[in-house]
Amino acid sequence: MSEYKHMYELLEAVGKVKSAKAKVTFLKDNDCLAIRDFLKGSFDNSITFNWIPKGSVPYTPKDIKADDISSLIDKTSVFNYFADEGPGTSVPAARREKMFIDLLESIHPRDAELVIMMKDKKLKGQYKGLTVKLCNTVWGGLITK
Repeated sequence: MSEYKHMYELLEAVGKVKSAKAKVTFLKDNDCLAIRDFLKGSFDNSITFNWIPKGSVPYTPKDIKADDISSLIDKTSVFNYFADEGPGTSVPAARREKMFIDLLESIHPRDAELVIMMKDKKLKGQYKGLTVKLCNTVWGGLITK
């Protein structure tokens, strides 16, 4: 289970680990469903979010000093409602959009930016050594396409 409070902290820590072997160990030591869900959504091309326009999203970032700021690590279970082939397809579009905005507005602003990168498949190259190959080494076949 991850000791990190926010996803961006975990990803920054991965980027600072020097060797690929050490990155594997680090990710295994900090393994949690949230990191796997996030990386699969970010890198696996079989998971798409085409109903959400590419680029920035109109939302109000959460005040980082707020007492009720949530962690993306605790919120990734809603990702399946945002995927094109997920259960969210049965949810009315306006409600699904509100769910997405509510997620962004409830988490740390840096984690919200990660969600936007995930939906746009823009995580590649953001954190040194965090690649599809690394993910599949750690979690054997996590990324399929």
